[in-house]
Amino acid sequence: MIERVRGVAEGSRNSSPQRSSALPFERVLEQEITFSAHARRRLEERAIPLSREVREKLQEGLRTLEAKGGRTSLIVVDGVAFVVNVPERTVITCVENENRVFTHIDSALFMSTAGRSAESGACGREVQKP
Repeated sequence: MIERVRGVAEGSRNSSPQRSSALPFERVLEQEITFSAHARRRLEERAIPLSREVREKLQEGLRTLEAKGGRTSLIVVDGVAFVVNVPERTVITCVENENRVFTHIDSALFMSTAGRSAESGACGREVQKP
């Protein structure tokens, strides 16, 4: 019974399984970020850029928030705020450079696509050397 669930036919137990070029299901879920219709509309209306680096930061942020138990969270990447449903891996909405109040969130994560040098401090400012 278990072999059928895994897709191995009863008569072919000794044959090697066929390899698929598709990613394992778990990897697909790790990489998948969904944008709600509302979020897609906001991105378009507000001409918010969504570069590969920003998508990578959102993926990283979702993993971090998931590990910390976040459910509905705010991820700010380079000044763009994304409200995300962490368990569903879905961006609910996004806002860029506006004064906003975010309610009904349980966590917030601030990220930047720019790397910090070894000389920068916690806020990205130059560290004063004695």
